[in-house]
Amino acid sequence: MGSDNHAFPRFLITIAIPLMALIAVCALNYFLFRFLRVGSGYFRWYVNAGPFIGLATAAFGASWGKLDNQTGLISANPLDYVGACLQLVGLPVRVFGGHCLKKNRLQPRSILDVLFLLPLLLAFLIAAFGWLLLIAPLQYFVFLVCGAPARIALTSNFRAYAVMRNGKLEYEEATATEPPPIFGWDASMVDKPVTLTNAFSAAVLFLIGQFWR
Repeated sequence: MGSDNHAFPRFLITIAIPLMALIAVCALNYFLFRFLRVGSGYFRWYVNAGPFIGLATAAFGASWGKLDNQTGLISANPLDYVGACLQLVGLPVRVFGGHCLKKNRLQPRSILDVLFLLPLLLAFLIAAFGWLLLIAPLQYFVFLVCGAPARIALTSNFRAYAVMRNGKLEYEEATATEPPPIFGWDASMVDKPVTLTNAFSAAVLFLIGQFWR
C-alpha cells in the first residue's frame, strides 16, 4: 500500500507535470506564431525547419565531445528529456563563460577578438533560448517516435562487429558481455543513439513536409 502512495506523486513529478509543461509550451508557440502571423504557423515552420534542427542540436553539443553520450535527449521520460536539454545548452554557456574570465587568461586578448566575441556570444545566447523555447518542446514528441530504434538498440544485448577484407564486408554477431574482436568496428549503432534519432527525425519531417504540400 505504501508503494502505491509513493507511485502517484512520483508519476506526477517525473511524467505528468513535465509532459504538461512541454504541451503547454508547444501550445504557447502555436498561438504566438498565429498572433504574429509567422509563415504558415508553428507546426509548419517546425516541419520545414526539420532537416536543419538536427544540425542545431549538434551545434550545441560542440562542448560535449560526444553528443551521443547525452542519451536523455532521446528518453521517453519527459523529465529526463527536459533535464538533458537544459544540460545540453547549459554546458557550452558555462564553458564560454569560463574562457572569458580574466583569471583564465594566458595571454593578452586581441581587441578584435573581444569585439567579435560579444555579438557572437549574444547571438549564441539568443539562439540557445530560442532552441529551448521553440524547438526542444516539440522535439520531445518527434524524438518520442523517432527515438524508438535507438532506445531499442540501447536496451539490446546484441552486438555486430564489421570489418572490410579485400573489398568485402564481413561481420560477426556477438553479445554485449563478450569481448569485442581486435579488428573491425562496432556496427550495432548503440554508441550513436542521438545521431541515429536525429537522422530518423530529419527523414520523417522531410517526408511530412513533402506530403503537407
